[in-house]
Amino acid sequence: MVLLGVTSLLTDTSSELVFTLLPAFLAARFVDAPIILGVMEGVAELVAAGLKAASGAWADKARRLKPLVVTGYTLAAVARPFMAFATLAWHPVLVRAVDRVGKGLRSSPRDALLAASIPPERRGEAFGFHRGMDHAGAALGAGLAAALTALGLAPERVFLGSALPGAAGVAVLLALREPVRAPPDAGRGGDGAQLPRGAWAFLLPVALFALGNATDAFLLLRLSELGAPAPVLPLAWLLLHVVKSAVSWPAGRLADRLGHARVVKVGWGLYAACYLGLAWAASVPATLGLMAFYGLYHALAEGAEKALLAGLVPEGVRGRAFGLYHALTGVGALVGGLLFGVAWRQAGSSTAFTVAAVLAGSALGLLQVLLPRAQRA
Repeated sequence: MVLLGVTSLLTDTSSELVFTLLPAFLAARFVDAPIILGVMEGVAELVAAGLKAASGAWADKARRLKPLVVTGYTLAAVARPFMAFATLAWHPVLVRAVDRVGKGLRSSPRDALLAASIPPERRGEAFGFHRGMDHAGAALGAGLAAALTALGLAPERVFLGSALPGAAGVAVLLALREPVRAPPDAGRGGDGAQLPRGAWAFLLPVALFALGNATDAFLLLRLSELGAPAPVLPLAWLLLHVVKSAVSWPAGRLADRLGHARVVKVGWGLYAACYLGLAWAASVPATLGLMAFYGLYHALAEGAEKALLAGLVPEGVRGRAFGLYHALTGVGALVGGLLFGVAWRQAGSSTAFTVAAVLAGSALGLLQVLLPRAQRA
């Protein structure tokens, strides 16, 4: 739990050193920067979603998960600094895609490895701790990027410097000792094993919720629409990640005590309430306050969702379950982001946030109906 958390912290620090500066970097070099950015993120999310599903299936067949996880983190750490050499429009698309290949390879096996390493009664804490370290790395990377550029360091040099925390993350991961796993035919399930009904009773609401879970970048766009000064935006982004990081671990421990499903429902309900609030917030201070509460949704739901899923499936199909979970959330977020953007453009930001809140509330209702039925069956 600790080693995977530290690896995630260092990796996200490396990632944010690049991603925080990337829009401005592209805008300074390419006339079609918005198109390049859109294509880059679309390709990246599709690549990552497909590989997350595939790597989950591979994980169920493998005797050892660590090689897949190490390969994924290493590939991303190697690819990321090459953004400094982008001179043609397809270069950033390629670098970002290879970075997301690494994420796609590692995510599902990593979650299966974490679930197998922790007693069931502490899974909420384990996944909450991991998500908290992930968000702490995002905050640290964004802060470092801002500080380094303020000191006059060119973005290209910051991109190259991202190799250091990336390599450190891989080095930490190499120290991890993987628990011994039984072969697939020794009670863990094989190629023909099916996901139990309880897993689908959770994954279907997850897919619906993902359609309403647009990228957090829209929160910054909402602040800009309300007239927030430019220096407020990175501070708001930092605030969001600080809340996520600070609350995720205790929220995971709370989920272990109260029940993972109950905390997921509270988190989803909080998301819907925050988005309704954002639809009607008319000032920058009110929006900042709602963003802080929105960070609680991430802290409550993200770790508890994975802990809940791990408890709904046997070890033999856990990789596939996590693969489907990541694929559904990834593709759903991509489609949901496009729908959110279209709704914003055609009907305004209030309508976009309201529609997302309705989708989240509908997913919560579906989960409330399906999960208890499946667990009673």
